[in-house]
Amino acid sequence: MSKYFYNLGLFFTEISTVHAQRPALRYAEHQYSYAELMQWVDSLAVLLQTNGLQRGNVIAIGHNKRPLSYALMLAAIRLGIAYVNIDVASPTARNSRILEVSGATLLFYDDLQYEQNIQELAAHTHCKAIALEMDSLPTVSAEDRQTQQQLMQQVDGATIAYIMFTSGSTGIPKGVAVTHQNVLHFIAWGQQYFQISEQDNFANLSPMYFDNSVFDFYIGLFSGASLSPVYRELMTSPYELVSHVGKMQCSIWFSVPSLLIYLMVMKAMSPKILPTLRCIVFGGEGYSKTELKKLYDLFSGQATLVNVYGPTECTCICSAYNLHDEDFQEMDGLPPLGYLNPNFDYRILDERELDADTGELCLIGPNVAAGYFNDLERNSDSFFTLSEPKRFMKRMYRTGDLVREINGMLHFIGRKDNQIKHLGYRIELEEIENALVKLPQINQAAVIYQRMNAAYGKLIGFVAVSSADVDEHFLLTALANLLPEYMIPSSIVVKAELPKNPNGKIDRQQLLSLITK
Repeated sequence: MSKYFYNLGLFFTEISTVHAQRPALRYAEHQYSYAELMQWVDSLAVLLQTNGLQRGNVIAIGHNKRPLSYALMLAAIRLGIAYVNIDVASPTARNSRILEVSGATLLFYDDLQYEQNIQELAAHTHCKAIALEMDSLPTVSAEDRQTQQQLMQQVDGATIAYIMFTSGSTGIPKGVAVTHQNVLHFIAWGQQYFQISEQDNFANLSPMYFDNSVFDFYIGLFSGASLSPVYRELMTSPYELVSHVGKMQCSIWFSVPSLLIYLMVMKAMSPKILPTLRCIVFGGEGYSKTELKKLYDLFSGQATLVNVYGPTECTCICSAYNLHDEDFQEMDGLPPLGYLNPNFDYRILDERELDADTGELCLIGPNVAAGYFNDLERNSDSFFTLSEPKRFMKRMYRTGDLVREINGMLHFIGRKDNQIKHLGYRIELEEIENALVKLPQINQAAVIYQRMNAAYGKLIGFVAVSSADVDEHFLLTALANLLPEYMIPSSIVVKAELPKNPNGKIDRQQLLSLITK
């Protein structure tokens, strides 16, 4: 950033002015310039004001990657309104909890295919639903533009930009509140580390309700680069997906490792089909070296492969590591997490809460989010204000990730709780358990993660039931009304009772042994 901007609205106004005629959003059928995107931002800001929204309010967006949804995100942050993107295909019960926690008063959607889902959600939460349609955008007067400029000047860096929801151990999703200042630091790092220019084109593979999308949207569009949205329908068609990314001439790829592994297994990835890729970035879960080397051997002559790490609570990414030939001299385990980004501090705490080379990674600095939105109790468990003299009043987030530091380099070694990464999604096993015990005739439930190898695992559910009429098919069908698809166990074992340890708690090790025999 050559100029100083204290909020994202001012920053994007500058970007859209400088790059007005360059493409911002690229679709197979059409591309839209920054000037066009900015016109929609102006109109949607008027729409938000007309509906009585002001700085500090929250909106929800059923974001299915249509152009106006991206513009609405920008319109909201311009006015100091926080947005939360939701999965339009997720069960109404879970989305309702997200809207209730966020306090969203308006629910926008961009895809009429999911209109029934949205209307059900709106009725359930008493939220007003508004369809995003080009022909119904309000006109913008000179007075409107002047008012928006004045309101934008009032948005400070501590204002919440977006709320990103992750799985919660109590059964209620956690909403991570990320500020303008958090994102500004993140953009500055991303632009420098990946040497982003206006010539770059980001393959927007991740769904917009998933944390990885923050990288595409903010580092892409706030650099004058372009974004190529990839619809969810393509994600299950490997050859069409890779062909599409190639035809769009994307230069930056960011996805979870499981997608890359799947595409490699299907033999869909090819430098010939993806000749313009210069960076393949992956994160959100482990990528075993045995699988990673196949991708590396295929693309290392053309593109830089980058392993990134970062919890949602610390603005998407907090470390990055470029892969080299030497990383495959030993094939065990996972690639390093690398060094933390500049402007981060950290501690590694052992079981006695003392600084150590191995222990829980605790992140400190301006990329640490404001906290869990409307959830003071959870905040007190994970976010801390330090009082020691050398870190006086700095914010610290306890990640729950166990790491080992070797010569300043961080290596991931596991988790200290029941949180797992599955298909790139962060999942609290307790949330699935809570959903199971809500079902009739279920007395107890436990969920374990059976790791098949370093990069892949399966969710296995166990339930104690009060009736022999309950079977696995019934439970899996009922869970689909409570949880998103990626949280549904691959199988559920029905038992009369679950084994207990000497403390009277469910014995998870014994459950795991039942399926590994």
